[in-house]
Amino acid sequence: MGHMKKLMALVALSFIFAPSISAHEGSVNLTGGTVSCKGVSIYRDSNYRVSGRCDGLVYPYETTYNKYVLWGKTNEGTVLIRIAEVDRGYFSGNIPTPFDSMYITAERDGLVRKPSDKLIVSGKLTPFDFDKSKVTTVATPLVTSKTTNSTKDASTVSTTTGNVVGKIVSSLLIVILVIVGLVIGASLIFRSRGSVSA
Repeated sequence: MGHMKKLMALVALSFIFAPSISAHEGSVNLTGGTVSCKGVSIYRDSNYRVSGRCDGLVYPYETTYNKYVLWGKTNEGTVLIRIAEVDRGYFSGNIPTPFDSMYITAERDGLVRKPSDKLIVSGKLTPFDFDKSKVTTVATPLVTSKTTNSTKDASTVSTTTGNVVGKIVSSLLIVILVIVGLVIGASLIFRSRGSVSA
Protein backbone atom coordinates (compact mmCIF):
# COMPACT_ATOMS: atom_id res chain seq x y z
CA MET A 1 0.00 0.00 0.00
CA GLY A 2 2.90 2.34 0.82
CA HIS A 3 4.39 1.77 -2.63
CA MET A 4 1.11 2.73 -4.29
CA LYS A 5 1.02 6.06 -2.43
CA LYS A 6 4.61 6.77 -3.42
CA LEU A 7 3.83 5.93 -7.05
CA MET A 8 0.76 8.21 -7.06
CA ALA A 9 2.79 11.02 -5.48
CA LEU A 10 5.52 10.55 -8.10
CA VAL A 11 3.00 10.70 -10.94
CA ALA A 12 1.41 13.84 -9.47
CA LEU A 13 4.81 15.51 -9.07
CA SER A 14 5.78 14.62 -12.63
CA PHE A 15 2.69 16.45 -13.91
CA ILE A 16 3.39 19.46 -11.72
CA PHE A 17 7.09 19.78 -12.57
CA ALA A 18 6.92 18.54 -16.16
CA PRO A 19 8.33 20.97 -18.72
CA SER A 20 5.62 23.07 -20.29
CA ILE A 21 4.60 21.89 -23.73
CA SER A 22 4.40 24.73 -26.19
CA ALA A 23 1.44 25.07 -28.48
CA HIS A 24 2.06 24.52 -32.16
CA GLU A 25 -0.94 26.31 -33.55
CA GLY A 26 -0.45 30.03 -33.80
CA SER A 27 0.94 32.93 -35.74
CA VAL A 28 4.35 32.92 -37.37
CA ASN A 29 6.47 36.07 -37.30
CA LEU A 30 9.93 35.75 -38.86
CA THR A 31 12.27 38.74 -39.15
CA GLY A 32 15.84 39.43 -40.12
CA GLY A 33 17.48 42.39 -41.86
CA THR A 34 15.11 43.80 -44.46
CA VAL A 35 13.06 40.59 -44.74
CA SER A 36 9.84 39.98 -42.82
CA CYS A 37 7.56 36.94 -43.01
CA LYS A 38 4.09 36.43 -41.55
CA GLY A 39 2.10 33.24 -41.44
CA VAL A 40 -0.03 30.81 -39.48
CA SER A 41 0.26 27.22 -38.26
CA ILE A 42 -2.88 25.07 -37.93
CA TYR A 43 -3.01 21.42 -36.81
CA ARG A 44 -5.03 19.34 -39.25
CA ASP A 45 -4.98 15.72 -40.40
CA SER A 46 -2.05 14.73 -38.12
CA ASN A 47 0.16 17.54 -39.49
CA TYR A 48 0.86 21.18 -38.75
CA ARG A 49 -0.13 23.13 -41.85
CA VAL A 50 2.07 26.22 -42.17
CA SER A 51 1.24 28.96 -44.69
CA GLY A 52 2.36 32.54 -45.09
CA ARG A 53 4.08 35.27 -47.05
CA CYS A 54 7.46 37.01 -46.98
CA ASP A 55 8.35 40.54 -47.98
CA GLY A 56 11.85 41.68 -48.93
CA LEU A 57 13.33 38.46 -50.32
CA VAL A 58 15.82 39.05 -53.14
CA TYR A 59 16.04 36.60 -56.06
CA PRO A 60 18.64 35.19 -56.40
CA TYR A 61 20.18 35.51 -52.95
CA GLU A 62 23.59 34.74 -54.44
CA THR A 63 24.67 33.33 -57.78
CA THR A 64 24.37 29.68 -56.74
CA TYR A 65 21.94 30.17 -53.83
CA ASN A 66 18.72 30.98 -55.68
CA LYS A 67 16.14 29.10 -53.58
CA TYR A 68 14.65 29.76 -50.12
CA VAL A 69 13.47 26.99 -47.78
CA LEU A 70 11.36 27.17 -44.60
CA TRP A 71 12.42 24.99 -41.66
CA GLY A 72 10.78 24.09 -38.36
CA LYS A 73 12.83 23.43 -35.23
CA THR A 74 11.53 20.59 -33.05
CA ASN A 75 10.79 21.05 -29.35
CA GLU A 76 13.99 19.24 -28.44
CA GLY A 77 15.82 22.00 -30.29
CA THR A 78 18.24 19.75 -32.13
CA VAL A 79 16.56 18.91 -35.43
CA LEU A 80 15.47 21.23 -38.25
CA ILE A 81 12.74 19.75 -40.47
CA ARG A 82 12.07 21.05 -43.96
CA ILE A 83 8.53 22.46 -44.24
CA ALA A 84 8.38 24.02 -47.71
CA GLU A 85 10.18 25.97 -50.37
CA VAL A 86 9.43 29.69 -50.39
CA ASP A 87 8.17 30.43 -53.90
CA ARG A 88 8.16 34.12 -54.90
CA GLY A 89 7.63 35.10 -51.28
CA TYR A 90 4.86 32.58 -50.48
CA PHE A 91 5.18 29.37 -48.48
CA SER A 92 2.79 26.54 -47.69
CA GLY A 93 3.70 23.13 -46.31
CA ASN A 94 3.29 20.52 -43.62
CA ILE A 95 5.39 19.41 -40.68
CA PRO A 96 4.41 16.23 -38.82
CA THR A 97 6.25 16.88 -35.55
CA PRO A 98 5.68 19.59 -32.96
CA PHE A 99 7.92 22.64 -33.37
CA ASP A 100 8.44 25.95 -31.62
CA SER A 101 10.59 28.06 -33.93
CA MET A 102 11.12 28.52 -37.67
CA TYR A 103 13.89 29.55 -40.02
CA ILE A 104 14.30 30.43 -43.68
CA THR A 105 17.62 29.72 -45.36
CA ALA A 106 18.98 30.38 -48.84
CA GLU A 107 19.71 27.13 -50.67
CA ARG A 108 21.12 25.87 -53.96
CA ASP A 109 18.24 23.39 -54.27
CA GLY A 110 14.67 23.69 -52.98
CA LEU A 111 14.52 20.00 -52.00
CA VAL A 112 17.51 19.88 -49.63
CA ARG A 113 17.34 17.78 -46.47
CA LYS A 114 19.69 19.87 -44.32
CA PRO A 115 19.80 23.68 -44.13
CA SER A 116 22.77 25.70 -45.34
CA ASP A 117 24.47 28.29 -43.13
CA LYS A 118 22.81 31.13 -45.12
CA LEU A 119 20.16 32.12 -42.54
CA ILE A 120 17.74 34.77 -43.85
CA VAL A 121 15.08 35.08 -41.12
CA SER A 122 14.09 33.32 -37.91
CA GLY A 123 11.38 33.56 -35.32
CA LYS A 124 9.14 31.84 -32.82
CA LEU A 125 5.62 30.56 -33.12
CA THR A 126 3.20 32.65 -31.05
CA PRO A 127 0.37 30.41 -29.80
CA PHE A 128 -3.21 31.45 -30.41
CA ASP A 129 -4.83 32.88 -27.29
CA PHE A 130 -8.43 31.75 -26.90
CA ASP A 131 -8.85 33.19 -23.40
CA LYS A 132 -12.30 34.78 -23.58
CA SER A 133 -11.65 36.93 -20.53
CA LYS A 134 -9.14 38.95 -22.58
CA VAL A 135 -11.50 39.53 -25.48
CA THR A 136 -12.98 42.99 -25.59
CA THR A 137 -16.07 43.64 -27.60
CA VAL A 138 -17.28 46.97 -28.80
CA ALA A 139 -21.01 47.30 -29.28
CA THR A 140 -21.78 48.90 -32.60
CA PRO A 141 -25.22 50.46 -32.95
CA LEU A 142 -25.88 49.13 -36.44
CA VAL A 143 -29.62 49.72 -36.31
CA THR A 144 -29.17 53.30 -35.11
CA SER A 145 -26.68 54.12 -37.82
CA LYS A 146 -28.91 52.54 -40.47
CA THR A 147 -31.90 54.43 -39.12
CA THR A 148 -29.88 57.63 -39.09
CA ASN A 149 -28.68 56.99 -42.63
CA SER A 150 -32.18 56.15 -43.86
CA THR A 151 -33.54 59.25 -42.12
CA LYS A 152 -30.85 61.32 -43.78
CA ASP A 153 -31.58 59.62 -47.10
CA ALA A 154 -35.32 60.26 -46.70
CA SER A 155 -34.78 63.91 -45.82
CA THR A 156 -32.38 64.28 -48.74
CA VAL A 157 -34.90 62.69 -51.10
CA SER A 158 -37.75 64.88 -49.83
CA THR A 159 -35.57 68.00 -50.07
CA THR A 160 -34.52 67.09 -53.60
CA THR A 161 -38.11 66.29 -54.58
CA GLY A 162 -39.29 69.60 -53.11
CA ASN A 163 -36.64 71.49 -55.07
CA VAL A 164 -37.61 69.79 -58.33
CA VAL A 165 -41.33 70.36 -57.79
CA GLY A 166 -40.69 74.01 -56.88
CA LYS A 167 -38.69 74.54 -60.07
CA ILE A 168 -41.40 72.92 -62.18
CA VAL A 169 -44.15 75.04 -60.60
CA SER A 170 -42.18 78.26 -60.99
CA SER A 171 -41.40 77.38 -64.63
CA LEU A 172 -45.09 76.70 -65.29
CA LEU A 173 -46.08 80.02 -63.70
CA ILE A 174 -43.61 81.88 -65.91
CA VAL A 175 -44.92 80.09 -69.01
CA ILE A 176 -48.52 80.92 -68.01
CA LEU A 177 -47.62 84.57 -67.41
CA VAL A 178 -45.89 84.80 -70.80
CA ILE A 179 -48.92 83.25 -72.54
CA VAL A 180 -51.34 85.56 -70.71
CA GLY A 181 -49.13 88.52 -71.62
CA LEU A 182 -49.08 87.51 -75.27
CA VAL A 183 -52.86 87.04 -75.37
CA ILE A 184 -53.49 90.43 -73.76
CA GLY A 185 -50.97 92.09 -76.04
CA ALA A 186 -52.51 90.47 -79.14
CA SER A 187 -56.03 91.43 -78.15
CA LEU A 188 -54.95 95.05 -77.62
CA ILE A 189 -53.25 95.11 -80.99
CA PHE A 190 -56.32 93.68 -82.73
CA ARG A 191 -58.64 96.20 -80.98
CA SER A 192 -56.50 99.11 -81.96
CA ARG A 193 -56.42 97.93 -85.59
CA GLY A 194 -60.17 97.39 -85.59
CA SER A 195 -60.81 100.92 -84.32
CA VAL A 196 -58.45 102.41 -86.90
CA SER A 197 -60.11 100.65 -89.82
CA ALA A 198 -63.55 101.77 -88.74
